[in-house]
Amino acid sequence: MFKSNLWLLFSTTSNSLLFRKPFDGEPRGLYMRRTRIVATIGPASQDNQMLYSLFQAGMNVCRLNYSHGEPEQKTELYHRIRSMEESIGRQTCILADLPGPKLRLGEFEGVHILAMGKKVELHCGMANMADASAEKLPVQYEGLSAELKKDDPVLLSDGLIRLKVISTTGLKSGVVTCKVIDGGPISSRKGINVPGTLVDLPAIGPKDKIALKHALDTGADLIAVSYVRTPEDLQPAKDEIKSRGLTTWVVAKIEHPMALEHLDDILDTADAVMVARGDLGVEIPLEEVPIAQQRIIDGALERGMPVIVATQMLETMTVNPRPTRAEVSDISTAIRQGATGVMLSGETASGEYPLEAVQTMAKIALSTEQGLESSQLKPESVTRFKSTRAVAHAGVELAKMANASRLLVATERGNAPRLVSSYRPNIPITAVTNTIETARRVQLLPGVDSLVVEELDRGSSTMQSALSRLVKLKRILPGHKIVAISGSPKAISGVTSTARLYKVSQQGEIIGTE
Repeated sequence: MFKSNLWLLFSTTSNSLLFRKPFDGEPRGLYMRRTRIVATIGPASQDNQMLYSLFQAGMNVCRLNYSHGEPEQKTELYHRIRSMEESIGRQTCILADLPGPKLRLGEFEGVHILAMGKKVELHCGMANMADASAEKLPVQYEGLSAELKKDDPVLLSDGLIRLKVISTTGLKSGVVTCKVIDGGPISSRKGINVPGTLVDLPAIGPKDKIALKHALDTGADLIAVSYVRTPEDLQPAKDEIKSRGLTTWVVAKIEHPMALEHLDDILDTADAVMVARGDLGVEIPLEEVPIAQQRIIDGALERGMPVIVATQMLETMTVNPRPTRAEVSDISTAIRQGATGVMLSGETASGEYPLEAVQTMAKIALSTEQGLESSQLKPESVTRFKSTRAVAHAGVELAKMANASRLLVATERGNAPRLVSSYRPNIPITAVTNTIETARRVQLLPGVDSLVVEELDRGSSTMQSALSRLVKLKRILPGHKIVAISGSPKAISGVTSTARLYKVSQQGEIIGTE
């Protein structure tokens, strides 16, 4: 926990940071919260004032959920998020979350109460139903009636409502008659889970292709692929990104039991991973979710890749201004397990307290991080980019030995700062790049901010230019020591091979390497 006499809030337009009075033997400097906060933007959070407040409170990544609404409805929101970069003093990062092969109810008016013991008919292949009721509901996917059989479980609304199949026509676009085992309120487009039944839907279907095109056209920084089952499910998104000459990162959402069977191969293919506990907790027994979460996090840490834990992290804050003790412990546990990011869904998209939810998440993350040692978390030999990994490790160790207060990492696509951040140094990392796209993307990385610079002919010149900029921005203070990791002969486009130690004079001048 923080000691109140040692910490005070530091207000800046460039970062949500804490300014720390140093302990004996520690460097003076700025402490940056390492854990990234991903917040879903929806009706409760999409106006300009709230967006600005969420950024100031600690939101690092804006998640846009393509499961709701039409893609073109999000275009204006994209532009507004980007327009805030100047006012908040940093680049914005947008995660486009594709719908995936998610089974959903069709559209209907109102809320219906499914009563325990009653029968309900699921009419498959219906996108809309004007006369929906507690006795009959539309299902978008026409094949469900052909794939279900007697006594199969059917779960609605993240498993809150449980049905059991009594009979089915056995044909596409048919009717499935079910008995309500656990009842409750149901509304339009709620999710459907059928544990034990392999639904024949592609990971990237027609709706996903439309969403993916819109996200890439509009400039999304990260693409999340839902219901990944095998590494092949990621390939359509990666192929489309490559065909456009882009380097957008692909996030694999682990929420299906088959994904756990192919986890290593999925992690080797993805750029980042999400523990999507909502559907995962419905598809596998609830008591197995914590073990699966740890396994996914461990696999990501071995590869030095970002890993986000999602779903119901502050669920009570959709209607209450304070979380439960269990929710606080859940978030802290995920961070202590090694999660690099935590995600808010309904809490910020439609909840009553979106700002308070982000503020609470930031406080929990900061407090938890104080009990973590950077040496506990290290990427292992399976990490890609072996030579860059070696230089990253050397730079982190140099910073530790020199009592440096910041790491500067030159990067073209974001791989070098990703590896540096995977060691969880207890000092901020600045990704130095010549592209706005990379500067935005690296906001997902733990403890990383970014700076866009012009790449000069000599690597040392580029990094000294970046250092001077950071001094002017007051991210680096007089007397600080800085470790710069860069390429050769050019800092950004060259192969990462160099780690230099710089010092800033009391006059704010860069006085060379040590």
